[in-house]
Amino acid sequence: MTTALPISTPLAPSSSHSMPAACSLSVPSGAPAARPASLPTPGVAAPIHSAQPPRATGVPRSTPPPRSAAPLPRSTSERILLGRDRIRSAAEAGQRIRSYEVALDLDLSEFHFARLFRAAFGSSPHVYYDEVRAERARALLHEGLTEGEVARRIGFRRPAELRALLSKRGSTPPPAGESEPSDASAE
Repeated sequence: MTTALPISTPLAPSSSHSMPAACSLSVPSGAPAARPASLPTPGVAAPIHSAQPPRATGVPRSTPPPRSAAPLPRSTSERILLGRDRIRSAAEAGQRIRSYEVALDLDLSEFHFARLFRAAFGSSPHVYYDEVRAERARALLHEGLTEGEVARRIGFRRPAELRALLSKRGSTPPPAGESEPSDASAE
């Protein structure tokens, strides 16, 4: 057996809503009557929520990197070329970049971007990034910079990370203390 319980909702005098002032709720007999969460409790003020959550003071907000104002290319092949250029410029500048960041900027999913990149260039975005870094490191070592300086310029903290990258990518730097033989010593 069900009993109809009247529930009245107070309406503000200035409200323009056309809701009825009272409605009924069917509750099985013997069951306690519970108020729906959306209805206010009479005599209890509802909590006031501000539009923005309170912000902790003294904690700087991280801002996302600025996105380019130029519109994205319409074709997928142009987007992949743009992604390759972004990865190359970050690797040459010694900045860390992740493939999902590039994919997000190109409005592609991370996995779709990786599949298209591999199909277009024969290697994954990460492998390409490492190859560009190794290429830049070899050029800087050839100019005569020390391993420590080269490691810092391409974004590593220690020379050991540089040696690991170069050995993984097919070349090793000269051992510490030794330089490449010059033409004068060959005679």
